[in-house]
Amino acid sequence: MIKRHSTREFSVDYAQRINPQLMTRLLRKAVPVLEHTNWKITKVNFGFCETVLPLNVETTNQHGTHQAALISLSADYTGGMALTSILTGVPLSGIHRCVPEEAASLWLASMDVKYLQPSTGHLIGRCNIDPDQIEATARRYMQGKRILVSLPIEFESNGVKVAEAKLKYFAQPTIQLLNAGSRSTLFTQKIKASARMIAGVRASSSSSSRVRVDCPHAKLAAGPHGEMLAKKVKEALPQLTEMVLARTRHIDETILCSEKPQSEFRGTDFEQVVMLGAGLDMRPFRICESAPGIKYFEVDLPEMLVERKRVVDEIFNESDKGNHVPRQMVPANFLEAGLDDKILSQSDFDPSKPTLFVYEGCSMYFSDSENVQILESVRRLAKNKRSKIWCDFVTTNVVTGKTDRPEIESFLQRMDDMGESFVFGCDSPEEFLSRCGWSVGGSQTAAGYLKANDGVFDVYQFCVGGIE
Repeated sequence: MIKRHSTREFSVDYAQRINPQLMTRLLRKAVPVLEHTNWKITKVNFGFCETVLPLNVETTNQHGTHQAALISLSADYTGGMALTSILTGVPLSGIHRCVPEEAASLWLASMDVKYLQPSTGHLIGRCNIDPDQIEATARRYMQGKRILVSLPIEFESNGVKVAEAKLKYFAQPTIQLLNAGSRSTLFTQKIKASARMIAGVRASSSSSSRVRVDCPHAKLAAGPHGEMLAKKVKEALPQLTEMVLARTRHIDETILCSEKPQSEFRGTDFEQVVMLGAGLDMRPFRICESAPGIKYFEVDLPEMLVERKRVVDEIFNESDKGNHVPRQMVPANFLEAGLDDKILSQSDFDPSKPTLFVYEGCSMYFSDSENVQILESVRRLAKNKRSKIWCDFVTTNVVTGKTDRPEIESFLQRMDDMGESFVFGCDSPEEFLSRCGWSVGGSQTAAGYLKANDGVFDVYQFCVGGIE
């Protein structure tokens, strides 16, 4: 949480978190248009920020003066930086590398800009927060409350005032976005973004991939947002597409009890598949012909299931066969007690039937104890001796940042920017599953599965567990 400001604290904070050179670099990385226009921060003090939007080809309109929209863009980040300066020691989610427990989430809520005259020189923007407003805002944030604050920004060009603005910002501790009692539009946006990004990665299979998976609905599920996010993370970690496709294929093989080519898959030993964290995974529709008769239980947060329903309804018409795949959505928060009870309460779920529980792409976002709680809860639902669980894990050195692979570090930074920080790694999946009450049928690294001589694939592993 924020501490009361002192000269020494600000000096340290300035050097490590908010100095103009650092914040210009971080903001340009997060918002490429700032790089394109050569916008920069020139001064920062406690409750104050000064920026420059150059007059250049990239920032001007047909009259050779600043584009009004770019003046508004500059206003947004000038005010946001001034607000950031009073949150002493608090990293910004999406800008600084951080975890939700430490970070603040900051968004622009509204903007009112008055353009007084054309800007024909480099545009100097200044936001100076009133001291009384600083005290009240800092105190409210320190108490763990959301803040909604209006800030003034003025712009001058060639020594003449050319615009003035009043911007209203929303900020709160990022961890609050994850709490069930205070979920907001920001939280809903975050979980949708993550699901769309993975759908975008699944949609990017190419002929050069070591493994191919036919995901005809992935592109539609991702949409332009998911494709853009996937492009960003794949730029950081080019191996990501094959890693996601490998786990997708491995789950298919586990469901279908076969290592034959997908075109030859027919039948399965499972009667139920429980998808823990279903997101926008279109597996029930993709393999319905190869494994007819499976009943799917799609478990996720209520907000994510609303988006899943919207996407499925958009993809399939009432007459489409996809609409006839037996499936049931189960709204649940994995961190709340009674996950097993929520699944068990579904009228069609039968714990006595052979069931595959798919815990895909989840373990790295929960702590050790949280993962144990989830997997033990699911274990209580497995009553048939043929029931199994599929899990994936990253190794511990991924979470501790000791892989010595720059592409992995770059990928983790991208995930941090999205608010999807990795917090758990496991070097012995068999031992971990055993702690949760599962017997282990086998584990495999992505490198072994793909037969790839690339150390990046060694840090990612799949594990299938059963019951005694």
